[in-house]
Parts: sequence; structure tokens; C-alpha cells
Amino acid sequence: MLIIVLTDCPAKLRGDLSKWLFEINTGVYVGRVSARVREELWSRICEYLKHGQATMVYPAAGEQKMEFRVYNTTWEIADYDGIKLMRRPSVPMIQSTDIQEKEQPISSSKASVQQRNAKREAVKQKKTRGDDYTVVDLETTGLSHTRDHIIEMAALRVRKGNIVEEFHTLVQCPITLPERVKELTGLDEMQLQKEGKDLRDSLTHLLDFLGNDLLLFHHAAFDYGFLQAGCKKIGLTIPHNLCLDTLVLSRQKLKTLPKHSLREVALYFGLDVSGIHRAQKDCQLTYGIYQKLKEI
Repeated sequence: MLIIVLTDCPAKLRGDLSKWLFEINTGVYVGRVSARVREELWSRICEYLKHGQATMVYPAAGEQKMEFRVYNTTWEIADYDGIKLMRRPSVPMIQSTDIQEKEQPISSSKASVQQRNAKREAVKQKKTRGDDYTVVDLETTGLSHTRDHIIEMAALRVRKGNIVEEFHTLVQCPITLPERVKELTGLDEMQLQKEGKDLRDSLTHLLDFLGNDLLLFHHAAFDYGFLQAGCKKIGLTIPHNLCLDTLVLSRQKLKTLPKHSLREVALYFGLDVSGIHRAQKDCQLTYGIYQKLKEI
């Protein structure tokens, strides 16, 4: 049984969810769907839920027999010996330009000090995010954060609006690549095995490159979700950097555009899309799109 709870849910998103799930109360949806549909619904929620919050609970293997996901909340999921609990993150995460800072009550407790420091860092990053950030893109074997695998990572460090450093690596994959993925990326198992690094090595180097930067994605729910899931899978500290999403921004600023995929938005701005579906090229397109969107 899948359960999704939303606040401040736009009408369009409610309509999409109602096609697959029953709304048993305002903002509360339940039903049984395949894992693929579940992933698509969650991606759609993260794309369209601008100001509200979302929590999803669904069956999973393990002692607790369930898995959680949250979006746009001040809480995060913590794993304690196989039992999932909810806690406040040490660093807040944003995925929209519409987040407003609120003053925190003064307190001398350790938790309050950490929250205030995190809030100050969030405000600092938000003020400078138009010029200093890191673009990130991942290529994967599919859409599921839990079942599919990362096969390529790339990042561009941007300072004062200019690209100053690049990161790229192929990632060894434990499964045969789907034919569709081979067609889109031009990659195959032999190339990944020969030129790629293992997931732990790849993620460790990527996280070192990202540091505490503001991260820029096109479809953050997908790439950031895979990044966090990959870290969780191998026991690395899950990143909680602030992030921006050009998919969300394009939906806000290009309301007449029928589709907001990376390719369609890039073509709208007259960018060269040759070589798309490779991590480095997609990073360059995301960077170019963000530059154009800031001018609108």
C-alpha cells in the first residue's frame, strides 16, 4: 500500500495523483501501484509542489517493512540499525527560488545553535547562488533510485558566473546496460568496466568536489535522489547541500513551453544539444539554460 501526504498541493498535481490513487482526505492519497509508477509520481510531486511539503510511505524489504521519502520539509530520514526515524537535518535543503528565511527563536541549546548556524549558511548561499554554484548531472540505468545504478557523473564548478573547474567519471555497473541506455548514451559495459571507477570511489571524489556548494540540477528530484541513494547504499554521509532546479525555474518562467525536458528547454534557448544524455554535456546545457533563465 502506497501512502502520500501533501500540503499546499496545486490542482494540477492533485488531478495527476487522482488518476492512480484514492484521495481519502484532503492531501492524503492511498493505493497500490508498481514501483515504476511510484517513482514517476514522486518525481512529479517534486517538480510541481512549489511551496508545500510531501511525505511518501511504501512497502519495502527489511525489519520495518516500509520506506519513507520526504520533500521540501525541515525533517530528514535517519536509519538507526534498520529502523527508520525522522530528524531535523543539520543543513537545510531548498529546491526552489521561493524559499523565504524566517528568524529562529534565540536559544542556548546545542540543537538551536546548529539550526541557527545552518540557517545563516543557507541565507549566505542564497544571496550568492546566482554567481557561485556547482552544476551536477548523473547518467543512470533507469528511473528507480533503489533498483537502478549510476553509470556516469559530471560536475562544473562555477564562480562569479564562469566555469572554473570540471569533474567527470564513468562508474562501473554490476548489471547489463539496457539497450535504451546504450542508445541514448553510447556507453556499454566494456567501456564502463575498463574506464570506470567503483561507486564508492566515484561518489567519494564527487562529494569532495561538491563540498558545501549550492548545487544546480535539471530535474533535481531525479539526479539528487540518485546521488543521495547511492551514498546511502554504500554508507557514505548523505549530502544535504542547498540546490536549484532549472526544471522548476523553466516551468515558472516559460509557462507557454509545452515540455520542459533538458533537450526542449535547451532548444528553446538555441543551445547545441548534440551529445545530450552524457553527463558532461548535460551539465553544460544546464549551465547554459540557467544563464538564460536568469535574464528573464
